[in-house]
Amino acid sequence: MIFNPRRNHKTNVYFIVILITVGAQRFIYALEILGFVHDTYSPLKKNLRLGFYIVPVYYLFFRRLIQGFDKLKKELLHFIFPTVFVLINLVFTVSKINGFLFLIYSTLYFILILNMLKDFIYRKNTSMLQKISYREIKTWILLMITLTFLLIIYSNYFLFSDSSSQITLGSFYKYSSLLWLLVLIYMFKNPIVIFGEQYFLKNIQLNEPLEFLVWSRKRLKIIEEKDKIVNNTILKRIDFIISDIQILQKSDEMLSTTTFTADTLAKQLKIPRRHVEFVFKYHCPYSINDFSNLIKVNYAVSLINKGYLDSYTVESLGEKCLFNSRFTFSKNFKKFIGVSVSDYVNSIVK
Repeated sequence: MIFNPRRNHKTNVYFIVILITVGAQRFIYALEILGFVHDTYSPLKKNLRLGFYIVPVYYLFFRRLIQGFDKLKKELLHFIFPTVFVLINLVFTVSKINGFLFLIYSTLYFILILNMLKDFIYRKNTSMLQKISYREIKTWILLMITLTFLLIIYSNYFLFSDSSSQITLGSFYKYSSLLWLLVLIYMFKNPIVIFGEQYFLKNIQLNEPLEFLVWSRKRLKIIEEKDKIVNNTILKRIDFIISDIQILQKSDEMLSTTTFTADTLAKQLKIPRRHVEFVFKYHCPYSINDFSNLIKVNYAVSLINKGYLDSYTVESLGEKCLFNSRFTFSKNFKKFIGVSVSDYVNSIVK
């Protein structure tokens, strides 16, 4: 995540801080269990003030994931209260008051996180690529919110409980670590969640990732009775047809001279038009027309990333990608990428 070489990469640094904090706590606790140290290392018992810093870290992680990157100065404002709190406690400390402040503080931030989740679930006007990635991002957010909720419950219980700290830490680390294992497995199986949705949608090079976003080797719906004959005819060739279309959709020569339609694809692949229509109907979430526009936009993005607009206009770019007008080009670019051409170019400059 830190050293990823992809251009324009933006890392959710708050997630890295969370991973380091979680890993360090469990590593230190393991040392205690193994007998290498003889003390209980609970951040909230040892130093409650550290807990006030980790709360906004979780909040800003969700904010970057759901709403995208904000100005660093605005994010730093969330650490003003913890800093003031630390300075006050250097002079005057009342443990019980600190405990109630942490309860209110952590609960307030968790409510803000839930509010962002609500906006994410019910948001409208999403791009088509956002709709495809929605399920993975939603599951990721729910996993992380579950862990955040457990952390808040445990932290506040630990502050006000008279139970043995050893027992409390042991049970918490045991069950929360199982959840963290699920989170890590899910994270590596779905790389999109590592980088954040806004980064994924605005800054990735689309040529390679579109292969898994556009096509599904498994059928997307049950085959209708009228299509069963075609299915039986091309069942063993479907993977080859999809692979051939993927080769065409990455060909600069093809993209700059031919608009993708059922007829042009059938001619290029030397198969009946009916077979092309079947593959799109059951193995692609887009209609042939939407697919054609998506491939054009994808081609435009690759040209922008190569510096095409340094020498040519947006209108020229649209013409090169075979759009009928600048308006049609801009409309489809916003539809699929989620931002205007100018906003996309500005994101590259940043």
